[in-house]
Amino acid sequence: MNSLFLFSPVLVVSLVALLVSGCGGHHEANAPEPLPPIAIEARQVDRCEVPVFEEVVGTVRPRKEAQVAAKVTGRVLDLKAVPGMNASQGEVLATLDVEELDAALDRAKAVLVQADRDLVRYRGLIESGAVAKAELEQAESRQRMAAATVRETQTMVGNAKVTAPFDGTVTRKFLEPGDLASPGRALFAMEDSSLLRLEIDVAESLAGNLSIGDQFRIEVAGAGVDLEGTVSEINPSADVGSRTFSVKLDLPENDQLRAGQFGRAFLPLGQRKALVVPESAIVSRGQMDYLFVVEKGTVRLRIVRTGATKSGEVEILAGLDGGESIVTAPPAELQDGQPIKEG
Repeated sequence: MNSLFLFSPVLVVSLVALLVSGCGGHHEANAPEPLPPIAIEARQVDRCEVPVFEEVVGTVRPRKEAQVAAKVTGRVLDLKAVPGMNASQGEVLATLDVEELDAALDRAKAVLVQADRDLVRYRGLIESGAVAKAELEQAESRQRMAAATVRETQTMVGNAKVTAPFDGTVTRKFLEPGDLASPGRALFAMEDSSLLRLEIDVAESLAGNLSIGDQFRIEVAGAGVDLEGTVSEINPSADVGSRTFSVKLDLPENDQLRAGQFGRAFLPLGQRKALVVPESAIVSRGQMDYLFVVEKGTVRLRIVRTGATKSGEVEILAGLDGGESIVTAPPAELQDGQPIKEG
């Protein structure tokens, strides 16, 4: 029985040879195949002059806004102004109860009627010599005063209707029907959202270089827009606390803009040297950015640190030297170490 488990030396050598040959054959079968050459477009990257900007934050505000108050005192009878409502210039948005003024207007009209009658009578008497010329002049004066009082009172009664001062949108209301309105106490607030501007505070070291009509790039992140703003106002006096000057930049019409949004103005400071590459050359994987750099007929994937992006160009802050060539639009199948043929 035990003789069945004995191996002869010849058999052992044969088995070892078989195992060795089998392992060697498997290793060769799994060896990676060389990558085929791929056509790419490359460009040499050299340092170039790029503008330097000072970023100044500000707020988008309407160029035209107002808090509308009544010109007379009275109870609010009707208030049509509602936040979000669009109103046209001259549209009646509030009506006040002014019974005292109505009564005053009736009295003024009665006085005017009497003054007109007296004037007619005195003119008849002056022709007959029954009254002196001075008495006629006094009658004419009383008639003019009565007519002026009527016009003044009519204006005050007309002020009982509060109208929109311009075309715009109601943003707030401060009173309700039944509340007492008076001069200086706002009824509602309005703004014209079609005319917007960015208001910024500029350091005194920069404000001296600004002029009315200058144009700067404006970025409003909440609206997702980049546009040009034009300097329309520069406060000639600095704020005592912050030592900054208030500057207002008119913005072009844009449906995405809203009053109250946060914006940035980029004020030019000069030029500096930088490396910039096409945005299409950047390969992002996770949180890392890469470039394919051409090295002796192959491409190497290199980690880079990117900066600002503008007009399709990305600044490279680290990972690339001037004078190197990069793949401007890497194909999806391009791999590190792959040989290339420039297209």
